[in-house]
Amino acid sequence: MDFKEMIEQDNTTVFLNLQEFAMYHNLNGIKCKAIVQDISVADNFSTNGGVNDLSYAGLYGSRVQVNCLKADLPEVPVYGQTFTLDGEMYLVESCSDDMGILTIQMVENSR
Repeated sequence: MDFKEMIEQDNTTVFLNLQEFAMYHNLNGIKCKAIVQDISVADNFSTNGGVNDLSYAGLYGSRVQVNCLKADLPEVPVYGQTFTLDGEMYLVESCSDDMGILTIQMVENSR
């Protein structure tokens, strides 16, 4: 088994292990293993990902990070794309691919 094959196997059996942190989630209509982390703690909702540090008092939202297998999704999400997570609509802030595992950061305006 070569290194790339070992990484593919570890992505499923170690990093996205259902007995550890991963659970089944609905990602844009596809049920797959993912780790979902809420990375917003009732902060004011801000835009531009902190580039200009713009925030708007009175607008509240949710920011989440999703890790899933790239192979489980038909396409890699891109900035600004609408994306549903377990029935809730978000906007993609960023998406990176780390050897077959996607890290998708998304925001939702809940007001």
